Amino acid sequence: MVFIGGGAGMAPMRSHIFDQLKRLNSKRKITFWYGARSKREMFYVEDFDQLAAEFPNFTWHVALSDPLPEDNWDGYTGFIHNVVYENHLKNHEAPEDCEFYMCGPPIMNQSVIKMLKDLGVEDENILLDDFGG
Repeated sequence: MVFIGGGAGMAPMRSHIFDQLKRLNSKRKITFWYGARSKREMFYVEDFDQLAAEFPNFTWHVALSDPLPEDNWDGYTGFIHNVVYENHLKNHEAPEDCEFYMCGPPIMNQSVIKMLKDLGVEDENILLDDFGG
């Protein structure tokens, strides 16, 4: 399961991920990729760090598209769909077999959907919480 969120899309992704891990006790591999402009837009960091420490099947990553100098950011940079592609899907042996859940601004959702379709992911493996349009 691959969760991709941007901006305020972190909140619904948090709910889905907590449900999978805490309530359903899922043993499936779950990866969450979150995109924000700067560290100012990051929230629930402690929650996701705790999940990663508690559940070996969960990892999460952040990419900042426009980090501020005071962010002292040394993590991923760029738009989240590009970061996910370059660091997770480009060398993935079967991205078409993964389930993708996303929530973010409309432009992010459109970019992720195009990327997934280009990789051969079928519509039934792409779930979208579209709050923006």
